[in-house]
Amino acid sequence: MTISGDDKKLTFVLLVDDDPFIHEMVASMIDDGKYSVVSAMNAADALKIIAQETPDIIITDALMPGESGYSLIHKIKTNPTTAHIPVILITILEEPNGSVMDGSGMADFRVSKPLYLSDLTSVLEEANTLMEQRREISFDITRNEIETVTIVF
Repeated sequence: MTISGDDKKLTFVLLVDDDPFIHEMVASMIDDGKYSVVSAMNAADALKIIAQETPDIIITDALMPGESGYSLIHKIKTNPTTAHIPVILITILEEPNGSVMDGSGMADFRVSKPLYLSDLTSVLEEANTLMEQRREISFDITRNEIETVTIVF
């Protein structure tokens, strides 16, 4: 979904985190006129939002009370109607070698906490590019303009 306002097309980002401070911080970090951020405090609320309006990009915390971000990502990536959505996992968990752990194995991107503006904006740009590429592939398939497609998630 692209939200229009004042002739600008905004990328719809769903932010899922149980910490209100993270919502404020992320919204202020990416408030550059390119993104429209909608907040969900948990996975259940996120799934309700996704069912109503498909976001362009989803950012989720790994660890939340109740259903984890890992479980949410699994549900998103195993559902054919939402599997194309780029997902950014925010986590504080690291393996001994310093690489970020992704327990779901399905996130498109990962950002380590503490969050830094340069890291988040860089990953958002990559996710936005991926979203546009997947949208083009989907458009081409529906118009029967290509014969063979290999999609790597």
